[in-house]
Amino acid sequence: MITFCIPLRSKQVSRDWEGVCRIFNRTLHSVYRQTDPNFRIYIACHEIPELEHHYDERVQFLVSDSPIPQTHDEMLLDKGWKIELISRKIREYGGGYTMLVDADDLVSNRIAEYAAQHPGENGFLSDTGYIYNEGDTYCKQVRRLHRTCGSCSIVNYTVEDLPEQMPENLWDERHVDTFIIRKSHRQIPDYMASLGRPLQTIPFPITVYVRNTGENHSMLKGNDLSWKRKVELLIQPRIPIERLREEFGF
Repeated sequence: MITFCIPLRSKQVSRDWEGVCRIFNRTLHSVYRQTDPNFRIYIACHEIPELEHHYDERVQFLVSDSPIPQTHDEMLLDKGWKIELISRKIREYGGGYTMLVDADDLVSNRIAEYAAQHPGENGFLSDTGYIYNEGDTYCKQVRRLHRTCGSCSIVNYTVEDLPEQMPENLWDERHVDTFIIRKSHRQIPDYMASLGRPLQTIPFPITVYVRNTGENHSMLKGNDLSWKRKVELLIQPRIPIERLREEFGF
């Protein structure tokens, strides 16, 4: 069993809530299209968006009563709070494989099947992934996408890895230093290795990092791509999204 976790920003801090819902619906449908039925999806949010597809009990919404963030930094704290809401549910089920997915990214429909075929591992990390600019007809494949995108790691959490109680308030950041699930996506692979629990390489790309939606957290300050990543993108060939539609749900 694998759990997919999707934190969703509030309507009150979205520039275009209808656009956020449209892109979120694409993400949710992408995750739900797994070839293996043994998965759960939790979405933590302030407001439950209108859904474009019907889903069964494997999809659950967790409504947050936390304060509405006002700044970019507070939005990141809000995202962490919502991740902790979900992590408590995972703890109730005894832990297990867990993948954090940003509410605008797309994922392979083969992830749950691969996890089911490889039980007992520390988790997985894909060596490559795709970057897609919203509105384009193509994407590009890059190495080490986890350094740029937050939807790349699958971690096998134990109960002890997950917080039993929520922080005292949204602004309490102590769990960032305590729990793996609150670590930056850039840190998780190295941190897991430092614990003697290295992530295994999954032998196919599992993520499409979607940019230029107008709502990306990391792009609000224009710092999501390093100069090395920009050079890499310049030299990589274009891959038509039609080639990836069946697997990723464009």
